[in-house]
Amino acid sequence: MPEFIKPFLRYWSLTLAVFVIYFFAFLAAIVDIVVDLQEQVRKKRAAAPPVTGPVLDPNPLKGKTIAQTFQSPGQRLDAKRQWVHDHVAGVLGELGISARVLVLEDSKGYPFIQVSDGQRLATYRVNKEAVAQGRAGDTGKIDEIRDYLRRHLAADFLGKEEMRPPRTTELAREAAAKPAPAKPAAGS
Repeated sequence: MPEFIKPFLRYWSLTLAVFVIYFFAFLAAIVDIVVDLQEQVRKKRAAAPPVTGPVLDPNPLKGKTIAQTFQSPGQRLDAKRQWVHDHVAGVLGELGISARVLVLEDSKGYPFIQVSDGQRLATYRVNKEAVAQGRAGDTGKIDEIRDYLRRHLAADFLGKEEMRPPRTTELAREAAAKPAPAKPAAGS
């Protein structure tokens, strides 16, 4: 032990021990007070009359399927989602499919369509740029969206897998839309 600490410990060790004992006694008193207060609150709550008023169900969707939650009041459509809903409903009518449609919007602003016939639930994501152009009156984009939906709905609900469009990623679609870079002439 270093020499300069020995005198300090010789004179102050008893004081430090007393402070440590007081600290733990103080800590025990605080814990006792907290336990006593918790007990008083528990007794008051047990003696209080029950709260009157409406009983709130902690899980209002318990026992419901996803298809049964489509008509909830929180699903009111804005103009964009209503436009998509109307086109999906039109395609369903053309195909003769009786199903419910829910149009949401994902975190990136893409219309997110859920279609359920009570037996199955299918989910589709439509390109937001195509929807914006379709809403602006571009009939080519409207036909593209309707064809996309028609092909997927026929494959999923009518079993016509040959109609399903090939699966691609967003990156593959973007790469296909960009022109290929010009190759330099060989041998120059």
